[in-house]
Amino acid sequence: MATTRLKNIHIKKFRALEDVQFDLGTQITVVCGKNGTSKSSILGIAAQVFSFETNPVADQAITNRTLTGDPFKSFPAEHFRFSEIYDTPGSMDVNFTVHDGYTEKDISPDLRLIQRKGSKARPVVRNNTSIPGKNTSRNLTHPVIYLSLKRLMPIAVRDKYEVKDNEYLTKNRAKFVQLNNELLNKRSTNATATIGTIKSAVAHGTNYDQDSVSAGEDNAGQIVLALMSFRRLKEEYPDYKGGLLLIDEADAGLFPAAQTKLLDILVRECNELNIQVLMTSHSPTIIEHIHSLSQKYQRRFKTIYLSDTYGKVQCLQDKSWIDIYADLMTQTIPTQDELSIPKVNIYFEDREGSDFFNELLFRHSIKQLTNPLSDISLGCGNYLHLIKHKIPEFTYKSIIVLDGDVEQPHNANSIILLPGELPPDQLLFEFLYNLPADDVLWQNKPKYTKPVFDSITRDIINALNITGDTVNLSEALSEYYEGIHDKTREKESEKLRKLFKAFYKNENTQKLLKLRTKQQNPWKRWIADNQQACQKFKDDFIAKFRHTLDKGFGVEPGILGKIDAL
Repeated sequence: MATTRLKNIHIKKFRALEDVQFDLGTQITVVCGKNGTSKSSILGIAAQVFSFETNPVADQAITNRTLTGDPFKSFPAEHFRFSEIYDTPGSMDVNFTVHDGYTEKDISPDLRLIQRKGSKARPVVRNNTSIPGKNTSRNLTHPVIYLSLKRLMPIAVRDKYEVKDNEYLTKNRAKFVQLNNELLNKRSTNATATIGTIKSAVAHGTNYDQDSVSAGEDNAGQIVLALMSFRRLKEEYPDYKGGLLLIDEADAGLFPAAQTKLLDILVRECNELNIQVLMTSHSPTIIEHIHSLSQKYQRRFKTIYLSDTYGKVQCLQDKSWIDIYADLMTQTIPTQDELSIPKVNIYFEDREGSDFFNELLFRHSIKQLTNPLSDISLGCGNYLHLIKHKIPEFTYKSIIVLDGDVEQPHNANSIILLPGELPPDQLLFEFLYNLPADDVLWQNKPKYTKPVFDSITRDIINALNITGDTVNLSEALSEYYEGIHDKTREKESEKLRKLFKAFYKNENTQKLLKLRTKQQNPWKRWIADNQQACQKFKDDFIAKFRHTLDKGFGVEPGILGKIDAL
């Protein structure tokens, strides 16, 4: 699908912004910064380059509206109150790089303030060269929805607030309720559209209605309503080229878990509806989550931090929350260079152990000082052999992470065992086997359901003669080996090992393991259910890491003491 995308904004001058330039993610960009750094102004600037009134190629009027009945456009008055003294012609000079989906061309329109005699200043697009021969002083055609902070006005103080029938919402009530429940982790069953000071829709239960919902529920409803407006537009407008969703203070009224879920939903809807999201936020949860995604998908996600620490407002891109927090709080942060700490090699039995390790230390700052060698799999026996012969690399200059079923070798200071009493692939099998079919984990995008799991692992289930809804895999394995003669035990054990590895490496299992949501990633769920064992592993690993730096690299005790501050 041809898609219109806002690729870059260069604010040459406007109020506190001077020569500020940044790229936008193709899906989600979050803008953050101190008060007075013009975060919200950037949303307004982005909105003014677009309108959605005329198809520029067919030269036909567009009559489509949002589910609230409004045009897909954000007007200047929603963003700016222009000063007659300071916001004068020439005080705004902004350049954009836009990929126009109608013409499949990259163009560079400008946005400037103009003022006709007897009227107030208003932003006007110049240099729109998407279609030769047409007036270049016109907005690009692209649907925009702007969710301002006005959406958070409490229901009790709204001048008007009344129920309004909405045909599309009634027809798609189940989808609206589902998205709201996913966002807020609720079990609402009903949905009601309202009009008045603010046009909205809310999901609620059978024991209360639209008059009793919280500000957070109303906010969630407005966000979902915006997403469904783009969904209907995609269904009804034949030349749909995506859309732009602007959200001021996206975290407002949402608890941390809901903020994370909002991002999960937005990522999914961006994929399905080809929309681009530009939001402001002060939330560490949102900022760090988007930053983490940007490290893996650099074109799709961006964090923009506006800072006036060094005088005029500067734009710092792709900063983590740690860096942003330090600037916001005017603090210094320890760095790896200051500590002069060498990276420590980390070895594993196999890729399964490496994956489990990465989830256990997900986002832990100690990881920046390690060098995980996931592509080296020497096997438990070989590691023990190298340690026995006192090879320095494996005896005291690295850390070897072995599976939880290994008996801890005596005086092997470089070895640490993963939590659990089974190898990771078997641990995963047991966890998924014991999950009921209606657990939220099975409701995932790859459609990896309980029956799919049973089908993939049928050879394991049959080999171990597993029946019933749950299994204690350690006991099942003991019973299996009891019936095998010692001479064939090693051969049968290898067959079983290959079955578990085949299950783990199955492409559908891997799709499930790559999901980042806490509720649907099996490793994250296992870690959440076994917090005490996992915390002990983290504590033991940090202690092992300090010991390795001390004995293997001679790092001074004073520097070792700074590791906990990372």
